[in-house]
Amino acid sequence: MRILVSSPIMEVGGAERIVVQIVKGLVERGNQVGLMGSRGSLDADLADVPHDRFILPLPSRSAVGVARVLVAMRSVVTTFKPDVIHAQNVLHAALAGAAGRVASRPRPPVLATFHGLNPGEVRIASKLFRAADAVACVSEDLLNALVSVGFPASRAHLIRNAVGAAVPLTGERSEALDAELKLGAVAGGQRPPVVAIVGRLAPEKDHDRFLRAAAWVAGQLPATRFLVVGDGKLRADLQALARELGIADKVVFTLARNDARDIIAKSDLLVFSSKWEGLSIAALEALACGTPVVSTDAPGMSSLLDTGAGEIVRGGPEELGRAIVALLCDEDRRAAMGHIGRRLVAEEFSLPAMLDSYVRLYDGLVCRRVRRDGPLAISAQRGSDIAARSERDSQGR
Repeated sequence: MRILVSSPIMEVGGAERIVVQIVKGLVERGNQVGLMGSRGSLDADLADVPHDRFILPLPSRSAVGVARVLVAMRSVVTTFKPDVIHAQNVLHAALAGAAGRVASRPRPPVLATFHGLNPGEVRIASKLFRAADAVACVSEDLLNALVSVGFPASRAHLIRNAVGAAVPLTGERSEALDAELKLGAVAGGQRPPVVAIVGRLAPEKDHDRFLRAAAWVAGQLPATRFLVVGDGKLRADLQALARELGIADKVVFTLARNDARDIIAKSDLLVFSSKWEGLSIAALEALACGTPVVSTDAPGMSSLLDTGAGEIVRGGPEELGRAIVALLCDEDRRAAMGHIGRRLVAEEFSLPAMLDSYVRLYDGLVCRRVRRDGPLAISAQRGSDIAARSERDSQGR
């Protein structure tokens, strides 16, 4: 199958890291894969993966910027001739639908993945998603939110994000991180507790609440170190807040990193202070390596942590701080959460299972196109082969 994956930009981020795994997995399964979007640092992760790379203009919400992306998409669809387009963004889903209608006859079906959005914008997103033939939501919360504002339930599907198995840190790598991030032993030879937060420095992540919680924790456990992993427009403001709170010497702003998973594995806790989430890749990576997660009651997190792999906190910075201190002081409870998290990821959030789900959805969309448009669109034999494979898959599960 020819699958064209669309991502606004390939910089470090949860959705973009899922794109990397999808492209790798589809190529390994023998598909011809194209990737369209702006260049980014994650392109390096696909350097050895045979795929067609199409560069789009940087994403923009201006009318001129959107038009430039649409024109470029139309050219890509004409050149690559995909059987299906898989868009990883609300706007890209709408643009891919429009580009396909203009560039190709018959139009290739479009699948959009809904990775998350400000809850106040879901109604608008549902209208844009109607340009897609199907939408895969990465969490139950997102699926319910989309359907609740009128998106057809028959076109909405649940396909959770996934991560690969955790790779244990080597002693050498662990020591290197200790030195770089100033996590070495403190007075008495004890390793300080380490609390991390991973994500863009953006309003929806509410790092302000995290830093205020960190100040409360530091008042109870002064040796604790805090790692803020990520970058964004709020960095200077947050660094100023850390100084104002008197914890600048305890907080390391690491900026965006490709080794966030190693930092998570080094941490005693991963914290989310977000106003909303989709299904965080960082949270799944924490659970995979046995690092418990503490989170605000944000959409996308409750169903994940209600399993016992972490804790949901309702309230402000002090309540978040109290939960962090309680877990830092209870090694047995953290170990139990780590055990639950590792098992949960292995059983319910594996990469093969995620890819199986996407491939079945691709097959279903292409088969419907075959039935609708006939052999002039795709050869009848090819359609039969796809349908037979889909039937075998459904019987085997």
